[in-house]
Amino acid sequence: MPAPGCVFDAAWLNARMIELVLTAVVLALTVWMLSKQLRQRSSEGVVATKPAGVPCMLRSAKGRAGFRPGRLVVGSEPLTWTPSLGGRDVVLPAGLRYTQTRSATAEEAVGVNPRARIVECASADGPWLVAVMPEELEQVLGAVRPSATA
Repeated sequence: MPAPGCVFDAAWLNARMIELVLTAVVLALTVWMLSKQLRQRSSEGVVATKPAGVPCMLRSAKGRAGFRPGRLVVGSEPLTWTPSLGGRDVVLPAGLRYTQTRSATAEEAVGVNPRARIVECASADGPWLVAVMPEELEQVLGAVRPSATA
């Protein structure tokens, strides 16, 4: 029996509250299960592989003016550079020789990370510049042959 002046019965309110809580729990579990299933479905067939090569930026004497981001495929013959943003792989000249390593100039630092080291290389096609972070410098130097004068 409701108290005088009260519109609802206490038992009725308890039943509605229990029903509301159970509905929220069931809804939360349903959303969790569906999201887990979607995550599993989206990751099927995706193999986490590390991209081949050393991350760097390349600039040649001919062609585009600035540095282009990509990866230098170390250990391949001939030495190949793969662009990050699409496009064709660039086969570096067979006679490519390392001449010097230096810091990026102020002009170059606009297009590359200012911490990057610039590996200057010479070939019959003209100079090539490879901008690489100090952590990967040894890998790039190991891939490019030193010149007789370096």
